[in-house]
Amino acid sequence: MSTTTTTTTQWLALSTLTIQPLRKKEHVIPKDAHEFIREVLHHEFLITERLFRSNLGSGLVFPLVGLIARFLPTPDLLRTTPWTHVAIVFVKTFLCFVCHLYVFEIVNQALSIEEDITNKPHRPIPAGLLSIPGAYRRWLLSWVICPVIASHLAGPEAAGLLGAYQAWIYFCYVWPNINHWIFRNAFASIGAYNMFRLVDVIIHSEIPSFPRLSTKALLALSVWVMATVHMQEFHDAEGDRRMKRRTLPVVVGPQGGWFLRAGTAFLVIGSGVLLLIITFAYVRNISFADENWTVGGLVITSILHSVFACIAGFRCVQHRDVAFDRKTYKLFYILAAYSLICHLVFWQ
Repeated sequence: MSTTTTTTTQWLALSTLTIQPLRKKEHVIPKDAHEFIREVLHHEFLITERLFRSNLGSGLVFPLVGLIARFLPTPDLLRTTPWTHVAIVFVKTFLCFVCHLYVFEIVNQALSIEEDITNKPHRPIPAGLLSIPGAYRRWLLSWVICPVIASHLAGPEAAGLLGAYQAWIYFCYVWPNINHWIFRNAFASIGAYNMFRLVDVIIHSEIPSFPRLSTKALLALSVWVMATVHMQEFHDAEGDRRMKRRTLPVVVGPQGGWFLRAGTAFLVIGSGVLLLIITFAYVRNISFADENWTVGGLVITSILHSVFACIAGFRCVQHRDVAFDRKTYKLFYILAAYSLICHLVFWQ
């Protein structure tokens, strides 16, 4: 990570050939107000879609999967809850996590332009859809408006959680912006904890009787993320070197790369196997007839997590190219995370 001053200097040094300006026809004023509004909304949709594209699975789909998982162990409560309340919970969750993802991505991408030119040229700033001043304006507006939206949708506690997340983003990405791999992992770990606390708050805003996820379950998820999430750094290593970010692959260098991959694979696969052992040791001591739904959920989710964790771990060691590493993280690791949160919900 670099300081804001250094990043500003890098912006000024970027070639106009690297960040393409908008084409002339995109500056043409529409003929009437309706067309103008349509063009503005379409342009904002394009910017937002490109802001979200890289982290859509972890930033928006993940909490929605977690929301669905929260309902799985409580079929009786779900059957007695009006479907309109359930639908409103889904809508609120979607809107809150659009805000949750936006406040991160606009900062992350405004401060990592050079890396995005190398790794993610489709993003709105390198692609020329969004100017640097425009990114800063969206940063300011989103950080003011999004907590207000969260408060309106799910109450002051939701606004507080989103505000705390913004403070954590500022600490890790803006100031003091400590350039250490531990903070890269800690950012994702604390972010995951915050994410599922927010999911519970949203549910309670509509269904007050719904049981909250235990702190122990959330801490277990956070520890797993802290220990394994650096798998996301392998496919971004070249851009991180250019930005002088001290991620684990950059710190260990090419010579220690294989050992880092082997250690990461061991952690990911080991956590899956350990979860499987603990689950089967537990279900042997309870009555399947009395707890068939819970036992079935525990067994199925533990098997799914172990399968996805093993695939991600083996692919980590089999490194071939950037696209291969990207798929390992964005598909198999993320699926392992999805199945883990489902499993932890059944433990409760």
